[in-house]
Amino acid sequence: MKKIAIALCAASALFGANTYNYEFTPVVGYAHPEGTQGIDDQKFIGLRIARNLDTFLLSQIELGFDYSRNVSYETTAKGAVGFDTDIRRYYANLVKDFALTDAFSIYGLMGLGYQEFTKEANDVDDGGFAQAGLGLKYKVTDNFALKAEARDLLDWNQGDSTFLYSLGFAVSFGEAVKAAPAAVVAPVAPAKTEVKPAIGDEDKDGVFDNVDRCPGTPAGVVVDEYGCEKVIRLNLTANFAFDSAKVTPEYEAKIKEVADVMVKNPEYRVILEGHTDSTGPDAYNQKLSVKRADAVAAVLEKMGVSKGKITTEGFGEAKPIASNATKEGRAENRRVEAKFRK
Repeated sequence: MKKIAIALCAASALFGANTYNYEFTPVVGYAHPEGTQGIDDQKFIGLRIARNLDTFLLSQIELGFDYSRNVSYETTAKGAVGFDTDIRRYYANLVKDFALTDAFSIYGLMGLGYQEFTKEANDVDDGGFAQAGLGLKYKVTDNFALKAEARDLLDWNQGDSTFLYSLGFAVSFGEAVKAAPAAVVAPVAPAKTEVKPAIGDEDKDGVFDNVDRCPGTPAGVVVDEYGCEKVIRLNLTANFAFDSAKVTPEYEAKIKEVADVMVKNPEYRVILEGHTDSTGPDAYNQKLSVKRADAVAAVLEKMGVSKGKITTEGFGEAKPIASNATKEGRAENRRVEAKFRK
């Protein structure tokens, strides 16, 4: 039995996976104060910069700044205040993304901040606030996205809320360094050589026992000159994002190489083995690894490979090929390996 192993390994994500280190987002928005703040609704502009993370609980840490100009104070029982104020808000948020499709995702955020007013009146003064919000993100290209967001800002001084609604255009940058893909090596058929045993060949693999490093090889297995099973690996540069089992179109060309081998060798069957990194519970990773193998299997079926010739297995975090202590190592471990058998 011939066995050819194909490793689908590299440095970036199939779905969700953000291959950029940072995200910069200019925004415009509208704020609606409630309660006894005594200040009118206002428009604002803002800037946010986020550090993309690779953790189980967080997608980003975000720093932001919002600015409103010439905001009017409301008329009180004592009469009109008679002047306007500028408002500046500074804040830090923790953000978690949840993918809906390849292009759309929703995210939740919560954070703390500080707001200051150039002129104080009514019950308004400088002070801290807490905030929480939800957003919708649409991926336009690999590093550009549109964002719509709603936040509830809770003022610590009065305990009143301000609702903020914004639209933004996110730009990702600082692409993570990726290892260059290894050259694809075509399967090489073993040379057919007539062997005349003189010393003995107990497992009948064509290699004399005195040089056979792998005695007891099963019948039909193709071996190298040392009598060990011959394995040929093709590095196809296709890894998964953290907590993801989706296949983006950019990696379908690599998966098609697997389909091409199957088409050219109709007697082959393929075994897809899914793997994860060590982040998260073991049971969850086991299920996720199966989903990853099934995701690649679905793409192969669309490319014309018969479902009956595809087997999927999941190994969770049990078979790492790199250290889980680093971001790069975890990215390599989130993978699917394709192994062909006759």
